Amino acid sequence: MLACGSDGTVAPARGSLTVTVTGLPAGQPAAITVTGPGNTSQALTTTATINDLAAGTYDIRAQNVTAGGVVHVPTPATQSTDVTGGRTATATVTYSASTSPFTLRAQQVVEGLTSPVYLTAPKNDPRLFVVEQPGRIRVVKNGALLAAPFLDLTSRVVSGGERGLLSMAFDPAYATNGRFYVYYTGAQGDIFVDRFTVSSNPDVANTTSDRVITIQHRANSNHNGGLLLFGPDGMLYLGTGDGGGAGDVPNNAQNTDVLLGKILRLDVTTLPYTIPAGNPFVGQAGADEIWAYGLRNPWRFAFDAPPDGTSPKLYVADVGQGAREEVNVVDASSSGRNYGWRLMEGTQCYNPSSGCNQAGLTLPIVEYDHGQTGGCSITGGFVYRGAAIPEVHGHYFYSDYCSGWLRSFRLSGGAAVDQRDWPIGDIDNVTSFGLDGAGELYILSANGRAYRLVKQ
Repeated sequence: MLACGSDGTVAPARGSLTVTVTGLPAGQPAAITVTGPGNTSQALTTTATINDLAAGTYDIRAQNVTAGGVVHVPTPATQSTDVTGGRTATATVTYSASTSPFTLRAQQVVEGLTSPVYLTAPKNDPRLFVVEQPGRIRVVKNGALLAAPFLDLTSRVVSGGERGLLSMAFDPAYATNGRFYVYYTGAQGDIFVDRFTVSSNPDVANTTSDRVITIQHRANSNHNGGLLLFGPDGMLYLGTGDGGGAGDVPNNAQNTDVLLGKILRLDVTTLPYTIPAGNPFVGQAGADEIWAYGLRNPWRFAFDAPPDGTSPKLYVADVGQGAREEVNVVDASSSGRNYGWRLMEGTQCYNPSSGCNQAGLTLPIVEYDHGQTGGCSITGGFVYRGAAIPEVHGHYFYSDYCSGWLRSFRLSGGAAVDQRDWPIGDIDNVTSFGLDGAGELYILSANGRAYRLVKQ
């Protein structure tokens, strides 16, 4: 069948594809992606018909779904079907509950660390780089903790309580330029981000550095934020706390003239840094570095670029005041978000205690109450995209410093689904998460150990 275009040319008719999903518990979303000609990519969570498709071959990929502690396996996991003009092609994905119980455990990979607060690695690098709060970056190589630190900044770092060396980030071009960045608290409690380079010895960094940014933080010792990450756009993002104390008395988080209580976005291709196009306050009232605001103490945030080609997401775990902890999820390209603090703590009014104006605020996708969980301070993690545990692909993992439990959820249609508690045992206070060079997930504990998340 052919259709006549406005210019008199004859265009091929388009078709449809119906994907039928069976076997899942009532209300449980599937995890299916359809891709095809013309960069078509559409996520499906239930039986659906996709209309107005160009003729051609379409691939249908289904992922495992975990619900109520049971893994539901799709059959087939991958299939292809041809769409022809004027017709509706069909495909079926049938889920069935796995007969094998599935759970996770925390496998110890190293001990003897001093207050580990972050773990990372350059892409495809087999080593692990662990940040110790007193001011050292340690290397785990071939399963062993090297005696000599990669970098020792103890003479520059003011450490104790929530202060210290808090994270590092490898430049996306680290393999060629050897650059990496560190976030720490120094003289008078101010926040510093410095750039370093690796030496001729790949396990040792040069001690000379360049200052990227200084953020004044002198009134209180807590709420320093502390994470550096390069986003999918190649820009450097910083998560800062609101300046500390309690209740954000100066209202720093809502004040776009200060850099506290924010996520900042910098272009560090050259130094001094420049302000990337798209930052929301360029040419307006407010600090040009700000990407998002209204945060109390983000610990931590993460980017995720789904493999199905849908838009990258930003996950922000923000520590609450005394009652609620929260996780926010937005499109990574969405600028100028106001996460609500101190107007709100989670989904509840904080200042004022009632009747707060929620217009224009981004509310959490997940929150939990201290009284119900025994929690005190959320520890944000990452979305799992590694190869070792395909059953939890797409799950965002997080914990709580006081409770030490492990939880996850998957994002579907803007909602948190497949919410799980994982009984990994007592690993003490969870200080942070990390990803290695292959995308496998690690958990850091105040007991001086790092654990890799593995199948039981």
